[in-house]
Amino acid sequence: MGFDSIWHLLILVIVLAVPVAIIVLIVRLVRGLSRRAGPGPSTEARLRELASLKARGLVTDAEYERQRRAIIGDV
Repeated sequence: MGFDSIWHLLILVIVLAVPVAIIVLIVRLVRGLSRRAGPGPSTEARLRELASLKARGLVTDAEYERQRRAIIGDV
Protein backbone atom coordinates (compact mmCIF):
# COMPACT_ATOMS: atom_id res chain seq x y z
CA MET A 1 0.00 0.00 0.00
CA GLY A 2 2.84 2.38 0.78
CA PHE A 3 4.34 1.99 -2.69
CA ASP A 4 1.07 3.00 -4.37
CA SER A 5 0.84 6.07 -2.14
CA ILE A 6 4.27 7.23 -3.28
CA TRP A 7 3.23 6.98 -6.93
CA HIS A 8 0.00 8.84 -6.23
CA LEU A 9 1.97 11.56 -4.45
CA LEU A 10 4.45 11.77 -7.32
CA ILE A 11 1.67 12.07 -9.90
CA LEU A 12 -0.05 14.73 -7.79
CA VAL A 13 3.18 16.75 -7.52
CA ILE A 14 3.74 16.53 -11.28
CA VAL A 15 0.16 17.51 -12.06
CA LEU A 16 0.47 20.56 -9.80
CA ALA A 17 4.06 21.48 -10.72
CA VAL A 18 3.68 21.53 -14.51
CA PRO A 19 1.02 24.28 -14.67
CA VAL A 20 2.89 26.33 -12.06
CA ALA A 21 6.12 26.00 -14.05
CA ILE A 22 4.35 27.07 -17.25
CA ILE A 23 2.87 30.12 -15.53
CA VAL A 24 6.28 31.09 -14.10
CA LEU A 25 7.88 30.82 -17.54
CA ILE A 26 5.16 32.95 -19.14
CA VAL A 27 5.52 35.64 -16.46
CA ARG A 28 9.30 35.71 -16.88
CA LEU A 29 8.95 35.96 -20.66
CA VAL A 30 6.47 38.84 -20.45
CA ARG A 31 8.62 40.71 -17.93
CA GLY A 32 11.71 40.26 -20.09
CA LEU A 33 9.96 41.53 -23.19
CA SER A 34 8.55 44.57 -21.40
CA ARG A 35 12.02 45.49 -20.10
CA ARG A 36 13.52 45.28 -23.57
CA ALA A 37 10.82 47.33 -25.22
CA GLY A 38 11.16 50.27 -22.85
CA PRO A 39 9.38 53.53 -23.35
CA GLY A 40 9.38 55.08 -26.80
CA PRO A 41 10.70 58.53 -27.58
CA SER A 42 8.93 61.42 -25.90
CA THR A 43 6.46 63.61 -27.76
CA GLU A 44 8.97 66.45 -27.66
CA ALA A 45 11.69 64.27 -29.20
CA ARG A 46 9.34 63.05 -31.93
CA LEU A 47 8.30 66.62 -32.80
CA ARG A 48 11.95 67.73 -32.81
CA GLU A 49 12.87 64.89 -35.19
CA LEU A 50 9.94 65.76 -37.45
CA ALA A 51 10.99 69.42 -37.53
CA SER A 52 14.52 68.33 -38.39
CA LEU A 53 13.24 66.24 -41.30
CA LYS A 54 11.21 69.19 -42.56
CA ALA A 55 14.18 71.56 -42.24
CA ARG A 56 16.31 69.18 -44.30
CA GLY A 57 13.60 68.99 -46.94
CA LEU A 58 12.92 65.30 -46.41
CA VAL A 59 9.19 65.78 -45.78
CA THR A 60 6.75 68.14 -47.44
CA ASP A 61 4.69 70.72 -45.56
CA ALA A 62 1.60 68.53 -45.92
CA GLU A 63 3.43 65.45 -44.58
CA TYR A 64 4.85 67.52 -41.73
CA GLU A 65 1.40 68.78 -40.68
CA ARG A 66 -0.15 65.32 -40.96
CA GLN A 67 2.58 63.70 -38.85
CA ARG A 68 2.56 66.58 -36.36
CA ARG A 69 -1.18 66.14 -35.82
CA ALA A 70 -0.70 62.38 -35.41
CA ILE A 71 2.05 62.87 -32.81
CA ILE A 72 0.03 65.44 -30.88
CA GLY A 73 -3.04 63.20 -31.13
CA ASP A 74 -1.12 60.38 -29.41
CA VAL A 75 -0.78 62.51 -26.27
